[in-house]
Amino acid sequence: MATVRDRPDGKIIAIWNPDTRFTTKEQRGDWIKVSGTFPNDQWTPRAEPLWVNRYYTTAFTPKPGPIPSGRPKNINRYITVDKSDFMIKVFERKEGSATEKLIYSTQVALGMDRCLPKEKGGKCYFTDPGKYQIRWKIHDPLGIEWCIPKSMESEFKSDIEAGNRCFRGSIGSYALNIGKTYAIHGTANPASIGTKASHGCVRTANADMERIFNMMDVGDPVYIVE
Repeated sequence: MATVRDRPDGKIIAIWNPDTRFTTKEQRGDWIKVSGTFPNDQWTPRAEPLWVNRYYTTAFTPKPGPIPSGRPKNINRYITVDKSDFMIKVFERKEGSATEKLIYSTQVALGMDRCLPKEKGGKCYFTDPGKYQIRWKIHDPLGIEWCIPKSMESEFKSDIEAGNRCFRGSIGSYALNIGKTYAIHGTANPASIGTKASHGCVRTANADMERIFNMMDVGDPVYIVE
């Protein structure tokens, strides 16, 4: 999700879901002014000032870096996340070769694998095993801004009542979206590494996440195993 503000780095006035489309005619540094949106798939001009940080766009030119890994075209890579030992591993293989090489590994935090009590919303959070794929890469040097979605309002009731809905840097500065509601990302809580603590995402230390981010490309497979 992306925050929409009334001016560059100003007051948050809306939160947009992924895949929200908009047009723009003006850029100010890292900020893009919205000129129109597509309710019901019909373009509609927007007169009020709406600004979005370009780091949260997936089809805007020029894109901020570092996005591509820069690895040779004949090298394939994939990630495994092993729930049994809280480890993430990056493997690579040269095309035409049957030999794989482990090039990076580190410890992670995983989904809490339980349901919250009703007073906290009662939602269940698991990191489900399966085959995934890197769908997009997000990098914000100021820290990725995570906002409480409506589905989690009961869980974060005290934060919302205090006027706190978005938190910059809580998931670090680098993230790989892998499908469902999952991402591999950094964390502002390194003490959680090695435990079942997340809402389903795979967390790792920020320095490790930066290295993994720069190794991987969109389309690379990710395997989560028990």
